[in-house]
Amino acid sequence: MLDHGITGEGLWTFWREWKPGIADALRDGWAPLRWCLFVTPSHGYTGRPITLEAVLANEDVLMPGRYPVRFRVSGPNGPVWEKRRTAVISKSRDGRYVPFAVPVLRTSVNLDGPSGVYELAADLEKGGAPAGDRLRFRLTRESELPRGNDVVTTWGIDQKVRRWLKTHGIKCRPFQNAPTHQPEVILVGQPSDVTHSAWLNLLHRIMRGGSAVFLRPQVFQRGEDTTFWLPLAKKGTCKPFNDWLYHKECVAKRHPVFDGLQAGGILDWDYYDQIIAHEMFECQDPPDETICAAFAAGYNCAGGYVSGIMMGRYSLGGGCFVLNTLNVLDHIDGHPAADRLLLNLIAYARGSTRKKPIGFLRRQEKQLQSFYGLP
Repeated sequence: MLDHGITGEGLWTFWREWKPGIADALRDGWAPLRWCLFVTPSHGYTGRPITLEAVLANEDVLMPGRYPVRFRVSGPNGPVWEKRRTAVISKSRDGRYVPFAVPVLRTSVNLDGPSGVYELAADLEKGGAPAGDRLRFRLTRESELPRGNDVVTTWGIDQKVRRWLKTHGIKCRPFQNAPTHQPEVILVGQPSDVTHSAWLNLLHRIMRGGSAVFLRPQVFQRGEDTTFWLPLAKKGTCKPFNDWLYHKECVAKRHPVFDGLQAGGILDWDYYDQIIAHEMFECQDPPDETICAAFAAGYNCAGGYVSGIMMGRYSLGGGCFVLNTLNVLDHIDGHPAADRLLLNLIAYARGSTRKKPIGFLRRQEKQLQSFYGLP
């Protein structure tokens, strides 16, 4: 009942006051007759398959029999899909108990309509009034993604992502063969050929006015050191956070990287789904610009508080680089938020490059060498 041990689990606050909305949540979650609705993915594209599923939780309310059900999906312009099914409550073998969970619907559909919020509704037409009969989800039209017109350098980015970028106006050239006489946007994934010379080459190109976007935090790891390659004096660590019953909240600024996306506060887990990562950077030099951060306040751990950087921009010489832990690459051409994030990151990085390269100074070379303990 109570928020013991700063866990936030209770129905009451420490002042024995009901938490806002808790009575409605209990009534809904403990209803003896309840719909359990699922839409996968919770944020997808119009015109692509999504899976609708409905299971009826029946705690001895409906007796054995056949019950008509109507399902409907409505979008910004009204109904877009409808289907009738029959919920069959069968008798148990011993004649005493009926099944608790009754699958009623599982189907794949393609929905066409404008971008926005859609809603799956389930209506049991006789026999009872189940709770949980509505579930909202989001669909996006792929044609609304911004169109690029750029050439970027890629290092450790797989072919699927490069092909997708090309179809959206972004040409890719390999890191090893790219010209270095002008500032460039460099997308860094998980290259297999990370050496001191290759990494210093990357940093030289940043310091001459380029912008690098690190799309996987694992790229900085060498052995057990999770941030060995991170070009900072104070490297800190990159740690996974165990998001389960206790979880962090991710907060994004209103920022060009999140243009056209849900941001300006706590990220919606249903909107971003698996793009929200477990990893975050901790105890580094602070970024010049924090774009997205993670917080676990009142957490059941030593000190009761954890925080870290999920996306931030650092200056380096005449250029800059962006750290990122969000799972962008794993969901390209599948999740609208991942696709938009990648296009936004490229546009933001291009806007951060210099128009002309700057000279490389000897003191900058010493700075780079000091990052990795080189003489």
